Amino acid sequence: MSQDDSRPDTPSDQTAQGTDDKKAQAHQRPATRGTPNPAPGPGESMPWPSAAQGPARPAPGPQKPASVPAKPAATSVAQDRRAAQPPAIPPASPPPPPKPPAPPDPKRWSVRKPIIVGILAMVALFGGFGVWAVQSRIAGAVVATGQVEVEQQRQVVQHPDGGVVEEILVREGQQVDGGDVLVRLDGTLLRTELAIVEGQYFEILARRGRLEAERGDTSEASFPQELLEAAQGDDKLTGLIEGQRSLFVARRDTLTQSLEQLQKQSEQVSAQIVGIDAQLRALEAQRGLIQEELEDQQSLLARGLAQAPRVLALQREAASIDGQIGELQASRAASETRQTEIDVERLRLTAERREEAETQLRDLGYRELELAERRRSLTEQINRLDIRAPVGGVVYDLQVTTPRSVIRPADPLLYIIPQDRPLVIGARIATINVDEVQIGQPVVLRFSAFSSRTTPEIDGQISRVSADALTDEQTGATYYRSEVVIPAEQLEKLGDLALVPGMPVEVYIQTGERSPMTYLLKPMADYFNRAFREN
Repeated sequence: MSQDDSRPDTPSDQTAQGTDDKKAQAHQRPATRGTPNPAPGPGESMPWPSAAQGPARPAPGPQKPASVPAKPAATSVAQDRRAAQPPAIPPASPPPPPKPPAPPDPKRWSVRKPIIVGILAMVALFGGFGVWAVQSRIAGAVVATGQVEVEQQRQVVQHPDGGVVEEILVREGQQVDGGDVLVRLDGTLLRTELAIVEGQYFEILARRGRLEAERGDTSEASFPQELLEAAQGDDKLTGLIEGQRSLFVARRDTLTQSLEQLQKQSEQVSAQIVGIDAQLRALEAQRGLIQEELEDQQSLLARGLAQAPRVLALQREAASIDGQIGELQASRAASETRQTEIDVERLRLTAERREEAETQLRDLGYRELELAERRRSLTEQINRLDIRAPVGGVVYDLQVTTPRSVIRPADPLLYIIPQDRPLVIGARIATINVDEVQIGQPVVLRFSAFSSRTTPEIDGQISRVSADALTDEQTGATYYRSEVVIPAEQLEKLGDLALVPGMPVEVYIQTGERSPMTYLLKPMADYFNRAFREN
């Protein structure tokens, strides 16, 4: 150590040192975390480090230790403040020249080997993945959603005519058998209308029996067996039949009397003709005698043995007889005409009765057919008042709950879930995947309602695919419906778990196997197939 270094600072030196401290503070920059202080310029001292930066590092090179003399008692406040400040850092000396690089240490760790190992590992990884992606095969599947259904769907119970509910005989969830009465409708109006129609129908049957007897000119009317069976125990129908029978007898008697009168007239005319014929024979005989006498008198008159007046008298008498014969012949012709008219009248009465019966039967035939159809329709409607179960099963979704409620025609009243039909899976297949689905294709089923840990996958088979796309009325989406049948041995895998209609199912329809590379490249290939196309 030199003398200069060991010499204590004088007051002038302290004054110079304070001046240097102020310069150092003037050149000092505010330090922030993470921001290094700027390097001092030539001839500038290093800034004093902040508390965040830690203690200041000494400048490189030899430094003089700054000795601080003991402060006298009369030191001023300014000197105390300057004394409390840290000592100024002398200007940094120029850095030493760089040292030559040290020879490599054989024991020092090298980074080249890990890099090579990493590159080889990446090559092996990507190469193995490529081989796996090309050589391995992954089974493909068409994923669809479905639900458990009853084969041929659930049975809907409807009424074609509607009406007023009189009585409800079942409740929700009740087990019913085929043919059991479920709901009974009020049939007052139908029964009233049926009574009116049947009255008209049976009246026509009674009239038809009478008219057929009149047309056939039988001695007694016969009525249809349907009318006779319905009249048993029914006073109205019995009176109706008796009325038609009495009418038949009255009309028959009237016709008989008319025919008898005509017969009598015909007999009278026949008697008149017989009398005329007798008169004609007598006159003709008389005329012959007169003619002989006239010829004799004319012969005598020619010989002058008789008188002319006698001959003339005989001629007048012969002419008179000829006139009488002519009158009788005319009278006989009139009688024959009358006879013919009587016969025609008899035929007319009989034919007119038959024609009238035939005409009325023809008119009644149309009316009878109409009433028979109405009667049959009303009878069927009355029989349908008792709404019966078409199949056995469990009542589901009962729509009518109170009596006297009105149901509209063809509205669903309830559904019956058959218990004797096998369960199937109804799946909805997207329209873009229907070309990969065929009948007989294997299917894997997962029931999301059961625990996936304890429930195994069930194998099934496609049994039916719809011929055309269907449309969901709620969402408007189109889909193809397919049915999946489950073999009995597969259902045994479920154990105590029971399938319920409506349960959701995940359906995986098995398709062909493909490599993972195909799965990766197919979307890109499809994209490029659609790209670069002209509009």
